[in-house]
Amino acid sequence: MFVSGKSHRFTLLGVVRTAINHVIVEHSLTIPNVFTNLKIKGAGATKHDRLPLSDDQVATLETAFSRDDTVWALFVTLRDTGARVSEISGMRVKDCDLEQQCLHLVATPWRSLKTSNSQRSVPLSHTAAAALAKLAQGKDPEAPLFPNYAKDRGADSCSAMLMKRLRSVITNKKLTMHSLRHRMKDKLRNTGCPEAISMAILGHSTNTVAANYGSGYALEVMREHLERVW
Repeated sequence: MFVSGKSHRFTLLGVVRTAINHVIVEHSLTIPNVFTNLKIKGAGATKHDRLPLSDDQVATLETAFSRDDTVWALFVTLRDTGARVSEISGMRVKDCDLEQQCLHLVATPWRSLKTSNSQRSVPLSHTAAAALAKLAQGKDPEAPLFPNYAKDRGADSCSAMLMKRLRSVITNKKLTMHSLRHRMKDKLRNTGCPEAISMAILGHSTNTVAANYGSGYALEVMREHLERVW
């Protein structure tokens, strides 16, 4: 089979890496996955593809997102969790756990998750919890928290809506809604958060066999590091 293009080669490498990880885990092997650290020159994203939003830029954006309860809830949740737009826009009411002040990011009837590592629980800031509680009030636990986006390509519609508001303030093409995720990654790093905990918060794959065992970090541990960012 001939595969052309850097992105196609990078995708194929990811499939092979994942398949070998699966075999290693299923058969309790102790051999390393030789594809884990294999890189393709020029493949994948670079740090210059998208830039993180600065604190001043985020503060400036608040006016553009604060006039509508739904838009505000999406914005502050994305800002304070570093989650993907699709993860937040596709939640059910019951995925917003106001008692534990966290989100349970799992697949829903109208939205799958990017990877197995994407399934996780993430602490909520007081601002995000209050905004989400306002939307969840009186709704069935199984109902979508953001009904306008609980459909095929709903995440794309949500992203376009959010981007329209962002572009009304910021025109730099390297700054997008995904820049909030980059911002969270940088802020966790700069406040001393261990890489493994940062990856758990953001739902990144570690590409290691050991990472597939256990139930992950406690909410209190993640919250401790997120509070330094909030």
